[in-house]
Amino acid sequence: MSPDPLYDLIVLGGGPAGVSAAIYGARAGLSVILLEKMLIGGRLVSVERIENYPGFPEGISGPELGLLLDKQLRSFEVRIEASQAEQVSFKGELKKVFTPEGEFNGRAVVIATGTMPKLLQVEGEEDLRGRGISHCASCDAAFFRGKGVAVVGGSSAALEETLFIARFAAKVYLIHNRDTFRAPQALQERIFALPNVEIIWNSTVQKIEGEQKVTGVRLLQEDHERELAVDGIFVLTGRIPSTDFLRDELSLDESGYIITNELMETSQSRVYAAGDVRRTPLRQIITAAADGAIAATAAARSLNKAGAGES
Repeated sequence: MSPDPLYDLIVLGGGPAGVSAAIYGARAGLSVILLEKMLIGGRLVSVERIENYPGFPEGISGPELGLLLDKQLRSFEVRIEASQAEQVSFKGELKKVFTPEGEFNGRAVVIATGTMPKLLQVEGEEDLRGRGISHCASCDAAFFRGKGVAVVGGSSAALEETLFIARFAAKVYLIHNRDTFRAPQALQERIFALPNVEIIWNSTVQKIEGEQKVTGVRLLQEDHERELAVDGIFVLTGRIPSTDFLRDELSLDESGYIITNELMETSQSRVYAAGDVRRTPLRQIITAAADGAIAATAAARSLNKAGAGES
């Protein structure tokens, strides 16, 4: 069996950031391989409707956009491998990515592995994913206009997203497992002032009700159970960056996100990060795609300089 070729660019992840990086890399004349274990499109393929991505005035479903990304990607000479990184070695000119399917070697790498939501791990959560369960207020709040929803979380980010959700939903139950918030007082007061937000303290979700879609949630509230009829539930208990496979190869922040500069460069030469996996103020499809374009362009320029004899 012949050894796997040396690629100019290895892209880890097939979401908007990874697809964008692969396309820009291929257009720059690089040999590119993209590793994605799941469907091209990544997390967006589970989003019911996307209305804030330019070019689709009527909106588009996540699966539809994922298929378009897949079609566009395959029009370029990009090798797509159904795999994911388990370990890497970036300290050197040769960048190595180890997967269950084998080892892939490249001259540059773009990491676009995204994040995973912190799940509640309760009955009904897996079966109703994408059918009334959301982890992104700016993505999905508008679908619950005039309806009742539950929000689970108590961080500053969760309260900020609750403010956004309350602009659309008729009723918002904000479920928190403590008796106080740790968010800034000014933010708390904005939440308390909203007439359509009811805060349910000292409570945890025990079950998400519904068959074809979410119809309610069952709570354990101190020493008794309570059921709420809702049309959706926003689980805003945080997200986890998919960076475990990096181990000590790159500099990460305290939450595990990859630290980059404006060119998406990481702490290792010719290793870039793009999209939700990096430390960034906004995690959206459009910003992920832009990150991927910047990362691949920076990689191509660096490799071209090296090919011209510059270090």
